[in-house]
Amino acid sequence: MERRSWKFFERIESLIFIVLMLLLTLAIGGAVAALIGAMFGLSSIKNIGGSIAGLGAVGFFGWMFVTGDLAGALLGRSRQGPGDENNKNAKVDKND
Repeated sequence: MERRSWKFFERIESLIFIVLMLLLTLAIGGAVAALIGAMFGLSSIKNIGGSIAGLGAVGFFGWMFVTGDLAGALLGRSRQGPGDENNKNAKVDKND
């Protein structure tokens, strides 16, 4: 039973990663399309590319905020448990 739950969480984590990478690809692709449209004077391509880039960026950061990765980074919280933060400053004795 416990193995099934870990497998479920691994799938959810990989799904989150896939969604983030798709949104990031959308943002970068839209920015490239907008740049190409601007270089060649194609205003419709520039506008569509800018809209796609904005949608991808908003989706990317929105998804990161919803999943907690961005919120934790902004608040200075790590994904480690509270016990690990207390051990950061622990002195290590070497008995060689």
